[in-house]
Amino acid sequence: METNNKIKKRKLNLKKLTIFIIICIIIVCFVIFFSGEEKMVKSRYDKVFIIGIDAMDPKVTNKLINEGMLPNFLRLKEIGSFSKLNTILPAESPVAWTTIATGTNPGKHGLFDFITRNPENYLLGVSITKQKSRYSTKFESPVKGIPFWSITSDAKIPTTIIRWPATFPPDKVNGVMFSGEGVPDIRGFSSGYYIYTSEYFNKDEEKTIKVSVNDKIINSRVFGPLGTDRNPIEKPIQIKVDKDKAIIIVDDKEYPVKVGGWSDWIRIDFKVGFMKKVSAITKAYLFSVEPEFKMYLGPIQIDPENPVVDFTYPGKYSNELADAIGLYNTLGMPEDTNALNENAITDKVFLGQVAQIEDERNKMFWYEFNRFDKGLLAFVFDSGDRLQHMYWDEKNLFNVKEGLSVNKDVVDYYVKKDNLLGEVLNKIDNKTALMIFSDHGFTSFERAVSINTWLVENGFMTLTNDYNENDDGALFKFVDWSKTKAYSLGFAGIYINLKEREGQGIVEEAEKEEIINGIIKKLEDFRDPKNNQKVITHAYKREEIYHGDYVKDSPDIVIGFEPGYRMSWQSAIGGLTQEIVIDNLKKWKGDHIVDPSHVPGVLFTNFKTNNENPSLLDIAPTVLEILKIKIPKDIDGRSLIS
Repeated sequence: METNNKIKKRKLNLKKLTIFIIICIIIVCFVIFFSGEEKMVKSRYDKVFIIGIDAMDPKVTNKLINEGMLPNFLRLKEIGSFSKLNTILPAESPVAWTTIATGTNPGKHGLFDFITRNPENYLLGVSITKQKSRYSTKFESPVKGIPFWSITSDAKIPTTIIRWPATFPPDKVNGVMFSGEGVPDIRGFSSGYYIYTSEYFNKDEEKTIKVSVNDKIINSRVFGPLGTDRNPIEKPIQIKVDKDKAIIIVDDKEYPVKVGGWSDWIRIDFKVGFMKKVSAITKAYLFSVEPEFKMYLGPIQIDPENPVVDFTYPGKYSNELADAIGLYNTLGMPEDTNALNENAITDKVFLGQVAQIEDERNKMFWYEFNRFDKGLLAFVFDSGDRLQHMYWDEKNLFNVKEGLSVNKDVVDYYVKKDNLLGEVLNKIDNKTALMIFSDHGFTSFERAVSINTWLVENGFMTLTNDYNENDDGALFKFVDWSKTKAYSLGFAGIYINLKEREGQGIVEEAEKEEIINGIIKKLEDFRDPKNNQKVITHAYKREEIYHGDYVKDSPDIVIGFEPGYRMSWQSAIGGLTQEIVIDNLKKWKGDHIVDPSHVPGVLFTNFKTNNENPSLLDIAPTVLEILKIKIPKDIDGRSLIS
C-alpha cells in the first residue's frame, strides 16, 4: 500500500514537472518570438533617408494639413508618425542642427550662438565660419562633438550629407559632404552685395558704387578676396548699356542681362599673387538703364569648379556636382536677406533669387536620391527659414483660403515641399527609413530688446564719459570695463565680467552667483514699457540647461524671450539702443530665437516612434539604432525606435 502511494506520488510529481517544463518552453518561445519580432522591427531597414526642412513650423504644418494643402505629409503621418520636435536653447539654426547631428547638448558639442567672444579682449567672432587665426585663409570646424555621420563613416557605411548647417569646413566621411550654412564668400565673409548706380546716394553707403554712363559705357570695378594689406583686390569691369539691357564684360567675356531680369553666372578671376588667381562666381540683377543706371551684384562666391577652399568632401565633389547640374550657389546662406532688409533689392528680386536657389537644391536633391542605394543620405533645405524671416505675418498667418497676401510665399514653400515628398514616397522602397524634421519653428519679431541697454539702466554695466547716444556703440565701444559687472553679446547670452577669465574682469568668483541671481530676477520681472507685456519667459543659469566639457565657454545666463520679442541687432554685437525695447522696423518680421517652449520643430517618420515628446537630441541615436550601430554613451538623446 505504501509502495503504491509512493508510485502515485512520483507520477504526480512527474506530471507537474512535465507541465512546468511545457510552460517554460512556451514562455521561452513567446519571449524568443516577440524579441525576434522586435529585432525585425529594428532591423527591417537597411537605409536611412533624412530630409531636413529648416524652420518648418508645427502650427503652419497642422493648419495646412487640416486645409488639405499637404496631402503627402498627411499620408506620411498616417504611415508612421508626426509630432512636435522639442528644440534647444537658444533656438538658433547652427546650435540646433549641431545638437541634432551629435545627439548632445551644447555643453558637449561647444556651439552656443552665431556670435562668439574672446574673453581676453572682448572681440567678437562668427561661430560657424571660424578662421584658424585672425588673418588666416584657413578655417576650422566650430563643432567639438562627434556627429552621427562620423560614426556611420567609421562603421564603413556609405554616408552622404548635403548642406547641413555648421559643417564648414566639411568633415571626411565615407562618401560625400557638401557644407551648408557657414560657407563664406571669397573674402571670408558670410555675405556681401553691391549696388551699382548713377543715382545720387549717401557716400556713407559702403555697399553702393557710384557709376557714370559715358557713350553708353560704364567703367567700374568689382571687389574680390582680401589682399596682403587686408583690403579687397579690385578687378575692372565694363558695362555696355542699351535701352532695355546691359552687357557686363569681365575678363573679355560678355554676360548679357535684361532690365527686370537676372544674368547667368558671371565668372571672375582675381589675381592674388605671382602666377596665382582666385576664381569666383556671382550674378547680377538689372533694375534700370535709363534715366538712371541701377544694378544689383550678388555676393562674390567660391567657384565650385575651381574652389579657393574646399566646401565639399572630397574636394572634387563640388566639380562633379557642377558637371551634373551646372554652376550653383556655394555661399552658406545665399538668400540675400541683408539686401532686402536694407531696401537694396525688392521683394520681386529676393523671391526670384530664392526660386533660383530652390531650383538648384532640387537638382542636387534628385542627383543624390537617384544614386542612393544603401547607407545614409541626409539633405537639408533651408530657404523656408529665410522666407519666414522676411514674410512672417502672425496676424494673417492662418488666412489660407483668403489668399494670404504676404504669407502666400511661405505657404507656397510648404506646398512645394509636400509635392517633393509625394515623389519621394512613390519612389522609396520598404527598406528605407524616412525621417523629415525641422530644427525649430517660428514666431513673430515685433519688438527688439537691447539687453546691454538694460544692463546699463540696472547698474550692471557702466559707460564711459564719451558715450554718444547717436552712436550705437557696437563692439562695446563705450563700455567702461573697470566698472562693468556684466555684458551681453550674441542673440541670447549674458556674460559676467569675471576676474581671471575676462581680460578686464572685476567680479570676484565669490560674488558671481549673487550677481547672476540678481540679473535673472530682474530680467524675469521686466515688462515692456509700451504695453506692460512680459518680455522674457525665463532666464537660465548655464548649469541648468547645459552639461559637458564646454559649459565653461557658454554664456553665464541664457535668455528665453517671449514670442514677439528678440535680442536687438545692436545688442547682439555689443552695442546699445537709446531705449531698452524698440519697434522692429526691418523687413525681417519673423524669428525663432525665443524660449524653445514657443518654437518646437516638427518630426515626420515612416515608422512608429516610441516617444510622444521627442527632441532634437533623439535624432542621432535613432539613426544609429536603425543602422545597427552601438549608440555612444556620451549621447544625451534616446532612440525613437528602441
